[in-house]
Amino acid sequence: FFSLSRGFHDTSSVMALEDDFSGTIDVQESEFEDTLDEPVWQTVKRDLLAVVFKFYHVLIPRSSGSQRLLHDWDLWGPMLLSISLAFLLRSSVADDQKTEVFAGVFFIISAGSVVVTVNNQLLGGSLSFFQSLCVLGYCVAPLVLSCIFLRFLSFVISHFWLRMFVVGLGLFWAITAAMSFLRDSGSPNRRALVLYPVGLFYVVIAWLILNDTSPVATKH
Repeated sequence: FFSLSRGFHDTSSVMALEDDFSGTIDVQESEFEDTLDEPVWQTVKRDLLAVVFKFYHVLIPRSSGSQRLLHDWDLWGPMLLSISLAFLLRSSVADDQKTEVFAGVFFIISAGSVVVTVNNQLLGGSLSFFQSLCVLGYCVAPLVLSCIFLRFLSFVISHFWLRMFVVGLGLFWAITAAMSFLRDSGSPNRRALVLYPVGLFYVVIAWLILNDTSPVATKH
């Protein structure tokens, strides 16, 4: 069963190898938790719990769980959020534009997170490529929630300044969550160069949500 999550734990043990000519040699060996023979449901359950755990620490940022989130990275959450936001934004456009909007939103999120990650790597960031992708993807969650909230709100009222407030709150939440994971990933002298593209990445996504016009909102 293929999984995008890195759900194993390393444990160290010392194995003694005896040889008639050289005597005893101590070799460091890493043992991994064998998950090849476990039931498929057990694997799915473990991955789902890991995804829920990461969503919890993004929506309620806590420094105590940040290291575990960075260590056990996965791309299930970012993929789910990207597809969800693309579906939400495509539903409010004309039928002949739905494919373009879906592909465009998905591309902006995917390519944007890769560009920000490469920038972090070039500036000497301590996070790996996939760890950075995991953080950036999961921290889109507040913006996706703001888009969903605006869809329900549009049935009652659709005011530009109210939409801006909701999107701005989601933007602030997303940037704050991302900063809690990325602010210590690079040199303090280059912190602004690392964090500025992160903020710009979420600003672009927030702009897409703010300019989205739901079918109900167009009637007001």
